[in-house]
Amino acid sequence: MKILFLVGLILTLLSFPLSASIRIDESITEEDAVFLSSCFEKAIGGRRDAFISISSLEREDGVIRLLFYIEGEERSITASSMEELESFIMNALSLEPHVFLDGSTLFYVTDDIIASHDDYGRGELVEAYDRDGKRRALMEVTDSMDGINLYSSIYEKDLLAGLSLEKGPSFSLALRALSSFSFSSFSFALDFSYLSFLPYFNPVASLYMSYDGMLSYYGGLGFEVRLPLERLIKVHFTLIEDASIIASAMLYLGYDGAFSVQSGFSVSYEHHMTSRLYWRLGYETGTIIPNTLMLSMGVMF
Repeated sequence: MKILFLVGLILTLLSFPLSASIRIDESITEEDAVFLSSCFEKAIGGRRDAFISISSLEREDGVIRLLFYIEGEERSITASSMEELESFIMNALSLEPHVFLDGSTLFYVTDDIIASHDDYGRGELVEAYDRDGKRRALMEVTDSMDGINLYSSIYEKDLLAGLSLEKGPSFSLALRALSSFSFSSFSFALDFSYLSFLPYFNPVASLYMSYDGMLSYYGGLGFEVRLPLERLIKVHFTLIEDASIIASAMLYLGYDGAFSVQSGFSVSYEHHMTSRLYWRLGYETGTIIPNTLMLSMGVMF
């Protein structure tokens, strides 16, 4: 009974458009129709619906020829296997203007390359949204050439070609807590960062208070350097995909019984819980308090 129901459901689906935007000709077999529907739906991804009519799929002398129309305009693909055909469909629709969302849009997404046509500058943070307005990624413009921007991902969830882009946060505010390994001295700092200066490079201003038998107060200037882990390890796992290694150097001017100049250096692991909220865990040392364990919570805005 269940088998008959499934067969009836498949036949019903084949007699109508398989989605609001895809129609497959009756001459194409059921198996091929299901395969093509899956390929086109995946290739469209988060982009807007465009009417697609798949008119023929032919096999001859080891060559597969697909003919389809997007908004009435003819397109064709030739491949040597169904796996190759699926790859070619993904590539073809990645560059298809009829399925772009209005405005700035990602047009190419792979594990190695994220690209769009827009006028964002190098170092700027950009956020990607799906058609429901849900934020899917936070990326940094790392290079721009011939009107095409290339991105490095800082945070992503289901990143697809066709997602719309908007300017992301420009600043970050973080509360940093530090303790010596013996827990005999403690420090707290409020760090304010400018995020759109240069790719992977952020200037930082800091208000720093430490206690090591007496209170000391400092103001500092420095910089952070970011290395997204997804550039080193291609794993779809949040503790890698949404993480970076951060190295920073700071110069402080403050008062600890007398005015003094101090310095500090840190290296930490940063993980984004969302595109705007993150935490860091790392090691920091300096002339104020050496050899400290650092924990930081921050928000971008």
